[in-house]
Amino acid sequence: MPRNDITFEQVAAAADNLTHKGVNPTLRRIREHLGTGSLNIIQRHFTAWRSNRPATKRAPIELPQNLLSVLLTEIEQQTETAREEAERLVEEIHSDASTLAELGETLETRNEQLSNRLDAVEKALELATSRRDALSTEGKALRDELKHEHLGRLESREQLAKTTQQAKMLATQLEEEQKARQNAERATKTAEASRIKAERDRAVAEAQRDAALEQARERAEQLEAQRQAVQAERTQQRKEISDMRAGHKARLDKSEQARQDALKQAQEASQRASKAEIRAEALEATQTALKSRLDTLQFQKRQVGVGSRRTGSPRQEED
Repeated sequence: MPRNDITFEQVAAAADNLTHKGVNPTLRRIREHLGTGSLNIIQRHFTAWRSNRPATKRAPIELPQNLLSVLLTEIEQQTETAREEAERLVEEIHSDASTLAELGETLETRNEQLSNRLDAVEKALELATSRRDALSTEGKALRDELKHEHLGRLESREQLAKTTQQAKMLATQLEEEQKARQNAERATKTAEASRIKAERDRAVAEAQRDAALEQARERAEQLEAQRQAVQAERTQQRKEISDMRAGHKARLDKSEQARQDALKQAQEASQRASKAEIRAEALEATQTALKSRLDTLQFQKRQVGVGSRRTGSPRQEED
Protein backbone atom coordinates (compact mmCIF):
# COMPACT_ATOMS: atom_id res chain seq x y z
CA MET A 1 0.00 0.00 0.00
CA PRO A 2 1.33 3.51 -0.73
CA ARG A 3 2.48 5.42 2.30
CA ASN A 4 0.93 8.78 3.16
CA ASP A 5 4.25 10.65 3.16
CA ILE A 6 2.89 14.17 2.47
CA THR A 7 0.36 15.92 4.73
CA PHE A 8 -2.45 18.27 3.77
CA GLU A 9 -0.76 21.14 5.63
CA GLN A 10 2.41 20.77 3.51
CA VAL A 11 0.48 20.75 0.23
CA ALA A 12 -1.70 23.70 1.34
CA ALA A 13 1.38 25.71 2.40
CA ALA A 14 3.09 25.02 -0.94
CA ALA A 15 -0.04 26.01 -2.91
CA ASP A 16 -0.47 29.21 -0.86
CA ASN A 17 3.20 30.08 -1.36
CA LEU A 18 2.94 29.66 -5.13
CA THR A 19 -0.29 31.69 -5.17
CA HIS A 20 1.31 34.55 -3.22
CA LYS A 21 4.18 34.56 -5.74
CA GLY A 22 1.65 34.99 -8.55
CA VAL A 23 2.25 31.48 -9.90
CA ASN A 24 -0.72 29.25 -10.72
CA PRO A 25 -0.39 26.18 -8.44
CA THR A 26 -0.45 22.90 -10.32
CA LEU A 27 0.19 19.33 -9.28
CA ARG A 28 3.73 19.18 -10.67
CA ARG A 29 4.65 22.69 -9.46
CA ILE A 30 3.59 21.74 -5.93
CA ARG A 31 5.63 18.51 -6.09
CA GLU A 32 8.65 20.48 -7.40
CA HIS A 33 8.18 22.98 -4.57
CA LEU A 34 8.06 20.16 -1.97
CA GLY A 35 10.87 18.25 -3.63
CA THR A 36 9.28 14.86 -2.97
CA GLY A 37 5.95 13.09 -2.45
CA SER A 38 3.52 10.79 -4.21
CA LEU A 39 1.55 12.45 -7.01
CA ASN A 40 -1.57 10.56 -5.93
CA ILE A 41 -1.35 11.82 -2.34
CA ILE A 42 -0.49 15.37 -3.49
CA GLN A 43 -3.47 15.32 -5.91
CA ARG A 44 -5.84 14.32 -3.11
CA HIS A 45 -4.63 17.09 -0.77
CA PHE A 46 -4.55 19.62 -3.62
CA THR A 47 -8.18 18.85 -4.49
CA ALA A 48 -9.18 19.31 -0.85
CA TRP A 49 -7.29 22.61 -0.73
CA ARG A 50 -9.04 23.89 -3.88
CA SER A 51 -12.46 22.89 -2.56
CA ASN A 52 -11.86 24.71 0.76
CA ARG A 53 -10.78 27.99 -0.85
CA PRO A 54 -13.51 30.64 -0.95
CA ALA A 55 -14.84 31.46 -4.39
CA THR A 56 -13.48 34.80 -5.60
CA LYS A 57 -15.65 37.04 -7.67
CA ARG A 58 -14.00 39.15 -10.29
CA ALA A 59 -14.70 42.81 -10.38
CA PRO A 60 -16.87 43.96 -13.27
CA ILE A 61 -14.90 44.95 -16.31
CA GLU A 62 -14.66 48.71 -16.59
CA LEU A 63 -15.22 49.84 -20.13
CA PRO A 64 -14.61 53.24 -21.58
CA GLN A 65 -17.46 55.67 -21.20
CA ASN A 66 -17.93 55.94 -24.95
CA LEU A 67 -19.18 52.30 -25.12
CA LEU A 68 -22.87 51.64 -24.82
CA SER A 69 -24.29 50.34 -21.51
CA VAL A 70 -26.05 47.57 -23.40
CA LEU A 71 -22.71 46.22 -24.64
CA LEU A 72 -21.31 46.38 -21.09
CA THR A 73 -24.25 44.41 -19.68
CA GLU A 74 -24.00 41.79 -22.41
CA ILE A 75 -20.26 41.33 -21.92
CA GLU A 76 -20.67 40.97 -18.17
CA GLN A 77 -23.41 38.38 -18.63
CA GLN A 78 -21.30 36.41 -21.10
CA THR A 79 -18.30 36.64 -18.77
CA GLU A 80 -20.31 35.44 -15.77
CA THR A 81 -21.74 32.57 -17.79
CA ALA A 82 -18.27 31.55 -18.99
CA ARG A 83 -16.87 31.79 -15.47
CA GLU A 84 -19.63 29.60 -14.03
CA GLU A 85 -19.08 27.06 -16.79
CA ALA A 86 -15.32 27.12 -16.14
CA GLU A 87 -15.87 26.64 -12.41
CA ARG A 88 -18.18 23.72 -13.13
CA LEU A 89 -15.55 22.16 -15.37
CA VAL A 90 -12.87 22.74 -12.74
CA GLU A 91 -15.02 21.00 -10.13
CA GLU A 92 -15.54 18.08 -12.50
CA ILE A 93 -11.79 17.93 -13.16
CA HIS A 94 -11.06 17.97 -9.44
CA SER A 95 -13.59 15.19 -8.89
CA ASP A 96 -12.02 13.15 -11.68
CA ALA A 97 -8.54 13.85 -10.26
CA SER A 98 -9.60 12.57 -6.84
CA THR A 99 -11.03 9.46 -8.47
CA LEU A 100 -7.80 8.97 -10.42
CA ALA A 101 -5.77 9.40 -7.23
CA GLU A 102 -7.78 6.68 -5.51
CA LEU A 103 -7.46 4.52 -8.63
CA GLY A 104 -3.69 5.11 -8.57
CA GLU A 105 -3.48 3.81 -5.01
CA THR A 106 -5.56 0.74 -6.01
CA LEU A 107 -3.29 0.18 -9.02
CA GLU A 108 -0.22 0.32 -6.80
CA THR A 109 -1.67 -2.49 -4.70
CA ARG A 110 -2.65 -4.39 -7.85
CA ASN A 111 0.87 -3.83 -9.20
CA GLU A 112 2.37 -5.53 -6.16
CA GLN A 113 0.02 -8.50 -6.57
CA LEU A 114 0.80 -8.78 -10.31
CA SER A 115 4.51 -8.62 -9.54
CA ASN A 116 4.14 -11.59 -7.19
CA ARG A 117 2.11 -13.47 -9.79
CA LEU A 118 4.72 -12.64 -12.44
CA ASP A 119 7.44 -14.16 -10.26
CA ALA A 120 5.35 -17.32 -9.85
CA VAL A 121 4.67 -17.53 -13.61
CA GLU A 122 8.36 -17.05 -14.41
CA LYS A 123 9.27 -19.87 -12.04
CA ALA A 124 6.59 -22.11 -13.62
CA LEU A 125 7.87 -21.18 -17.10
CA GLU A 126 11.43 -22.08 -16.14
CA LEU A 127 10.23 -25.43 -14.79
CA ALA A 128 8.15 -26.12 -17.92
CA THR A 129 11.07 -25.15 -20.19
CA SER A 130 13.41 -27.46 -18.30
CA ARG A 131 10.93 -30.33 -18.52
CA ARG A 132 10.31 -29.64 -22.22
CA ASP A 133 14.05 -29.75 -22.95
CA ALA A 134 14.37 -33.03 -21.06
CA LEU A 135 11.46 -34.57 -22.94
CA SER A 136 12.76 -33.28 -26.25
CA THR A 137 16.13 -34.88 -25.58
CA GLU A 138 14.45 -38.10 -24.57
CA GLY A 139 12.21 -38.05 -27.67
CA LYS A 140 15.19 -37.48 -29.93
CA ALA A 141 16.95 -40.41 -28.36
CA LEU A 142 13.85 -42.58 -28.89
CA ARG A 143 13.52 -41.48 -32.51
CA ASP A 144 17.13 -42.41 -33.13
CA GLU A 145 16.52 -45.75 -31.49
CA LEU A 146 13.40 -46.37 -33.65
CA LYS A 147 15.35 -45.47 -36.77
CA HIS A 148 18.11 -47.84 -35.77
CA GLU A 149 15.59 -50.62 -35.11
CA HIS A 150 13.85 -49.96 -38.43
CA LEU A 151 17.10 -50.05 -40.38
CA GLY A 152 18.50 -53.06 -38.59
CA ARG A 153 15.19 -55.00 -38.16
CA LEU A 154 16.96 -56.89 -35.42
CA GLU A 155 14.51 -56.38 -32.62
CA SER A 156 11.38 -58.37 -32.13
CA ARG A 157 7.87 -57.19 -32.83
CA GLU A 158 7.11 -57.17 -29.10
CA GLN A 159 10.02 -54.83 -28.42
CA LEU A 160 8.95 -52.70 -31.38
CA ALA A 161 5.37 -52.53 -30.09
CA LYS A 162 6.66 -51.61 -26.64
CA THR A 163 8.90 -48.96 -28.04
CA THR A 164 6.07 -47.63 -30.21
CA GLN A 165 3.84 -47.44 -27.19
CA GLN A 166 6.52 -45.56 -25.32
CA ALA A 167 6.92 -43.24 -28.27
CA LYS A 168 3.19 -42.57 -28.33
CA MET A 169 3.22 -41.83 -24.64
CA LEU A 170 6.16 -39.50 -25.07
CA ALA A 171 4.47 -37.86 -28.06
CA THR A 172 1.38 -37.30 -25.93
CA GLN A 173 3.53 -35.86 -23.16
CA LEU A 174 5.34 -33.70 -25.69
CA GLU A 175 2.02 -32.46 -27.02
CA GLU A 176 0.83 -31.68 -23.50
CA GLU A 177 4.09 -29.95 -22.72
CA GLN A 178 3.80 -28.01 -25.99
CA LYS A 179 0.34 -26.83 -24.98
CA ALA A 180 1.64 -25.97 -21.52
CA ARG A 181 4.53 -24.07 -23.10
CA GLN A 182 2.15 -22.12 -25.35
CA ASN A 183 -0.04 -21.30 -22.35
CA ALA A 184 3.05 -20.28 -20.41
CA GLU A 185 4.19 -18.06 -23.29
CA ARG A 186 0.80 -16.35 -23.40
CA ALA A 187 0.91 -15.92 -19.65
CA THR A 188 4.45 -14.58 -19.99
CA LYS A 189 3.34 -11.98 -22.52
CA THR A 190 0.51 -10.90 -20.24
CA ALA A 191 2.83 -10.87 -17.27
CA GLU A 192 5.42 -8.88 -19.25
CA ALA A 193 2.85 -6.19 -19.98
CA SER A 194 1.86 -6.21 -16.34
CA ARG A 195 5.53 -6.05 -15.34
CA ILE A 196 6.13 -2.97 -17.49
CA LYS A 197 3.19 -1.28 -15.87
CA ALA A 198 4.37 -2.51 -12.49
CA GLU A 199 7.79 -0.94 -13.08
CA ARG A 200 6.16 2.41 -13.73
CA ASP A 201 4.11 2.08 -10.57
CA ARG A 202 7.18 0.86 -8.70
CA ALA A 203 8.93 4.10 -9.57
CA VAL A 204 6.14 5.95 -7.78
CA ALA A 205 6.49 3.60 -4.80
CA GLU A 206 10.24 4.26 -4.71
CA ALA A 207 9.60 7.98 -4.66
CA GLN A 208 7.27 7.44 -1.72
CA ARG A 209 9.91 5.33 0.00
CA ASP A 210 12.48 8.10 -0.51
CA ALA A 211 10.04 10.58 0.99
CA ALA A 212 9.51 8.29 3.98
CA LEU A 213 13.29 8.04 4.44
CA GLU A 214 13.56 11.82 4.31
CA GLN A 215 10.80 12.09 6.91
CA ALA A 216 12.64 9.57 9.09
CA ARG A 217 15.84 11.61 8.73
CA GLU A 218 14.01 14.76 9.80
CA ARG A 219 12.56 12.87 12.78
CA ALA A 220 16.09 11.74 13.70
CA GLU A 221 17.29 15.36 13.55
CA GLN A 222 14.42 16.40 15.82
CA LEU A 223 15.32 13.64 18.29
CA GLU A 224 18.96 14.77 18.19
CA ALA A 225 17.84 18.34 18.93
CA GLN A 226 15.75 17.07 21.84
CA ARG A 227 18.72 15.04 23.10
CA GLN A 228 20.93 18.13 22.96
CA ALA A 229 18.27 20.13 24.83
CA VAL A 230 18.13 17.43 27.52
CA GLN A 231 21.94 17.43 27.67
CA ALA A 232 21.94 21.22 28.08
CA GLU A 233 19.34 20.95 30.83
CA ARG A 234 21.44 18.30 32.59
CA THR A 235 24.50 20.54 32.30
CA GLN A 236 22.52 23.41 33.85
CA GLN A 237 21.35 21.12 36.66
CA ARG A 238 24.92 19.98 37.32
CA LYS A 239 26.01 23.65 37.43
CA GLU A 240 23.20 24.45 39.89
CA ILE A 241 24.21 21.48 42.05
CA SER A 242 27.84 22.64 41.91
CA ASP A 243 26.77 26.15 42.91
CA MET A 244 24.72 24.71 45.80
CA ARG A 245 27.72 22.66 46.91
CA ALA A 246 29.93 25.75 46.72
CA GLY A 247 27.39 27.72 48.80
CA HIS A 248 27.15 24.89 51.30
CA LYS A 249 30.95 24.76 51.54
CA ALA A 250 31.05 28.52 52.05
CA ARG A 251 28.52 28.18 54.86
CA LEU A 252 30.55 25.36 56.38
CA ASP A 253 33.71 27.49 56.14
CA LYS A 254 31.88 30.37 57.77
CA SER A 255 30.61 28.09 60.56
CA GLU A 256 34.14 26.75 61.07
CA GLN A 257 35.47 30.29 61.25
CA ALA A 258 32.76 31.19 63.80
CA ARG A 259 33.69 28.09 65.81
CA GLN A 260 37.35 29.07 65.70
CA ASP A 261 36.47 32.62 66.81
CA ALA A 262 34.30 31.26 69.67
CA LEU A 263 37.12 28.91 70.70
CA LYS A 264 39.55 31.81 70.65
CA GLN A 265 37.18 33.92 72.72
CA ALA A 266 36.73 31.02 75.17
CA GLN A 267 40.50 30.70 75.46
CA GLU A 268 40.82 34.42 76.06
CA ALA A 269 38.03 34.26 78.67
CA SER A 270 39.80 31.31 80.28
CA GLN A 271 43.01 33.34 80.40
CA ARG A 272 41.16 36.30 81.89
CA ALA A 273 39.56 33.98 84.48
CA SER A 274 42.98 32.60 85.36
CA LYS A 275 44.33 36.12 85.85
CA ALA A 276 41.30 37.00 87.97
CA GLU A 277 41.86 33.91 90.12
CA ILE A 278 45.51 34.90 90.59
CA ARG A 279 44.48 38.43 91.55
CA ALA A 280 41.81 37.03 93.89
CA GLU A 281 44.39 34.78 95.56
CA ALA A 282 46.81 37.73 95.94
CA LEU A 283 44.00 39.85 97.35
CA GLU A 284 43.03 37.05 99.72
CA ALA A 285 46.67 36.74 100.86
CA THR A 286 46.79 40.51 101.39
CA GLN A 287 43.58 40.37 103.38
CA THR A 288 44.99 37.51 105.47
CA ALA A 289 48.16 39.50 106.16
CA LEU A 290 46.15 42.59 107.05
CA LYS A 291 43.92 40.55 109.36
CA SER A 292 46.97 39.04 111.04
CA ARG A 293 48.47 42.47 111.51
CA LEU A 294 45.18 43.79 112.87
CA ASP A 295 45.01 40.91 115.33
CA THR A 296 48.57 41.70 116.43
CA LEU A 297 47.72 45.38 116.89
CA GLN A 298 44.60 44.51 118.90
CA PHE A 299 46.61 42.13 121.05
CA GLN A 300 49.23 44.84 121.68
CA LYS A 301 46.47 47.31 122.52
CA ARG A 302 44.95 44.94 125.03
CA GLN A 303 48.39 44.39 126.62
CA VAL A 304 48.90 48.14 126.92
CA GLY A 305 45.49 48.50 128.58
CA VAL A 306 46.25 45.82 131.17
CA GLY A 307 49.58 47.42 132.07
CA SER A 308 47.92 50.77 132.56
CA ARG A 309 45.38 49.34 134.98
CA ARG A 310 48.15 47.71 137.01
CA THR A 311 50.25 50.94 137.50
CA GLY A 312 47.34 53.31 138.08
CA SER A 313 46.36 55.33 141.37
CA PRO A 314 44.33 53.77 144.21
CA ARG A 315 41.45 56.03 143.33
CA GLN A 316 41.45 54.64 139.99
CA GLU A 317 41.47 51.20 141.52
CA GLU A 318 38.54 52.11 143.80
CA ASP A 319 36.72 53.43 140.93
